[in-house]
Amino acid sequence: MFGAVNAAQRAALVESHRHLVRKAAALIYPRVREHVDMEELIGLGDLGLVEAASRYDPDAGASFSTFAWYRVQGSVIDGLRRASNLPRRVWAQLCALRAAAEVLEARGRQEAAARAAGAPGAGAGDTEARLREVRDAIAAVQTVYTVSLATMEEHQEPADPGEPADARLDRAAMRRQVEAAMTTLPERERALLHKHYVEGKNLMEAGAELGISKSWASRLHAQAVERLRARLASDGDG
Repeated sequence: MFGAVNAAQRAALVESHRHLVRKAAALIYPRVREHVDMEELIGLGDLGLVEAASRYDPDAGASFSTFAWYRVQGSVIDGLRRASNLPRRVWAQLCALRAAAEVLEARGRQEAAARAAGAPGAGAGDTEARLREVRDAIAAVQTVYTVSLATMEEHQEPADPGEPADARLDRAAMRRQVEAAMTTLPERERALLHKHYVEGKNLMEAGAELGISKSWASRLHAQAVERLRARLASDGDG
C-alpha cells in the first residue's frame, strides 16, 4: 500500500482534506474540553491525516475522505490515551466513539469487497438498507459504550463518592451483565476486546500482540461487537 501515491499527491491530499481534522477535533472536543485544548486535538488529527495520505491506496475501493476520516479520528483518540489522564466516563465515551467507527469501517470494507466481487445486490443502496445501517450503527455505539464503561470500571479512577446508591447498583449490574456476555465470546475475540477496552490499545497494537493483522483484528472486533450486541439485547428482553 505504501507508495500507491507519490509525494506530491500525498501533500495535495493532506492540504485538501484539512477540514477532516477540524471536524474530528470538533466532534471530540466537547467531551474533553475540561482536560485538553482544541489545538492539541488538531495537532493529533494532523498526524493521522499525514499517516492516512502515506498509506492510501486508491485501488482499494474507498475514497480518501472515508479512509482518512477513521485514521484522523483514531489518531486523536490514541493521542489522548497516551498523553492524558481522562476521567473514566469520558474515556469510555471516547472508546465507544472509536470502536463504533471501527465497526463501521470494517462494514464498509466488506461492502467494498462485495462490490468488487460483483456480489448480487452489492451497492444497491435502497432506503431500507440505509435505515438498517443507521440502526445497526446506533446499536453498535450503545454496545461499545456499555462494554467500555463496564470493563474499564476497575481500571480507572474510583467512582464518585457522591454518586447515588441506585446508580452504583445499576452500574454494578451492568458490569456483571457485560462480564457474563464476554464469557460467551470465542477466546481470541475476548482477548482482543480486553486489550482494546481494558488495556486501551488500538486494534493495530492489540492485533500485533495476538499475532494477527490490523485488518483481521478489525474483522474480529466487528464480529465480537455484533455478538455482544445480540447477547445484551437478548438479556435485556429476558
